[in-house]
Amino acid sequence: MIRIVFTADNHLNRYYAKMTRDQLRERRKRIRQAFRATVDFAIAQNAHFFLHGGDLFDNPDPNPIELAYVAREFKRLQEHNVRILAISGNHDMPRYMGESATPIRIYQELDALRVFNKRAQVEFETFEIDGARIAIGGLAPDPRATADTDLLDGVEINPPAADVKILLLHGGVEDAVPFGFDDAVYRKAAIAALKPIDYFLVGDIHADKKLQVEHATVLIPGATERLTFGELNNEPGFYYLELEGKTPRKLQRKTIAPQAMRRHEIRCGNLPADDPTEYIFAELGGVSDPDQLLQLRLEGILDRDAYHKLKFFDIWRLGNELNFYFDLDKSKIEIRARDADSFGGVVPEERVDVERELGRVADELLDAAENDDERLTIQDARARVVNLYRRENA
Repeated sequence: MIRIVFTADNHLNRYYAKMTRDQLRERRKRIRQAFRATVDFAIAQNAHFFLHGGDLFDNPDPNPIELAYVAREFKRLQEHNVRILAISGNHDMPRYMGESATPIRIYQELDALRVFNKRAQVEFETFEIDGARIAIGGLAPDPRATADTDLLDGVEINPPAADVKILLLHGGVEDAVPFGFDDAVYRKAAIAALKPIDYFLVGDIHADKKLQVEHATVLIPGATERLTFGELNNEPGFYYLELEGKTPRKLQRKTIAPQAMRRHEIRCGNLPADDPTEYIFAELGGVSDPDQLLQLRLEGILDRDAYHKLKFFDIWRLGNELNFYFDLDKSKIEIRARDADSFGGVVPEERVDVERELGRVADELLDAAENDDERLTIQDARARVVNLYRRENA
C-alpha cells in the first residue's frame, strides 16, 4: 500500500501590514504550526511520500527563521524515510523568469527533496513501493501565463511505465475556483486528455475540492491556515492517500484546527443617535476573544453628524485590547449628503474621504497627547501616512 500526504499553500512568512511586530511574530508561529501538523501526520502514518503543491512560502525571499524551520521539518521527514517531492507556487517563485532559484530549491541542493522546476516539460521520478511502481512528476507554474492561457498547451508530458502516475500542479482548476478568480486555469478537457495520468494533485486554491474528470482524480487540498477574513468559510487541511496501484483505498481530507477568526457586522441603521460608540463597545465585548482575529465591519448609510460621533480610534484600540488582532472595516459606510433633491429625498451617498478621516483621527490623538514630544510624533506620522496614501492612490 502506497501512503501519501499531500499539502500546499502553507504560506510561511506571511506578512500582515496592520499587525504589530509581536502580533506578526505570533501569527507566523501559528502558520508554521499548521505546516508542522502535516509533517507530524506523515510521520505518524509512516508515509512513503510527502508531496507539496506549491506556496510553501508566502514570498520568494522568506526570512531565515522560516527557512530554518522548514529545514528542521524536512530533516524530521528524512529521518523517518519519508520522500519529499515538490513544486514551487506563484507566491514563492521569483517574478522574473531569469531568477529560477526559488527558496524551496535550497533544500534540493542539500538532497533533502526533489523539486520539479521546469515549466514546459514534466519530469518524473519513479519508485517501487510494496511491489507497485509509482511515477511522480511536477510542473512549475509559469508567471507569464495570462487569464486565457491554456496551462497545459505545449507542455511535454511523457510519463514512464508505472502502476500509478501522479502529477503535481499549481493553479486554478476549471469549476474549482472562487468567484472572481481571473487567472489562468487548468481546463478539464486538457486534464481529461492526459490519459496516462491517474491523479492530479493541485495547489493554489485555498478552499479544498475533489473532482473526477473522466478517468482522473483531481485533489485540491486547500491551505493549512485561513489567511484572510475572506477565507472564513474555508476549513484548513491536507490530503492523505492510500493507493493499491492506482486503486484508491483512502482519499481522506484531514483538517487542521485554525486560529480563531471571526467577522462581526453592524448595520449603521442600528446605531443609536445619542452614543453610537458605546453601542459598538458593547457589541465588541460580546464577540471578542484574546486568541481571535476579529474584523468589525460597519455597513450602511450615515449622515455626516452621526458619522463624526463615532470615535474610531477608541473602537480600534478596544478591539485590539480584547482580541489577538482587530481590523475595523469602514469600507461599506456611505455618508448621506446634506442636500436634498427636488423630491425631498437625499442625494446619492458619498464614500468616506480617507484623507479627511486620517486628519480627524490625528486630531483626536493630538488632543489626547500629554506632551510636546508626543504631539511632534503624531504630526510626523500624520504627514507620512498622508503622503504614502497619496503616492499609492496617485
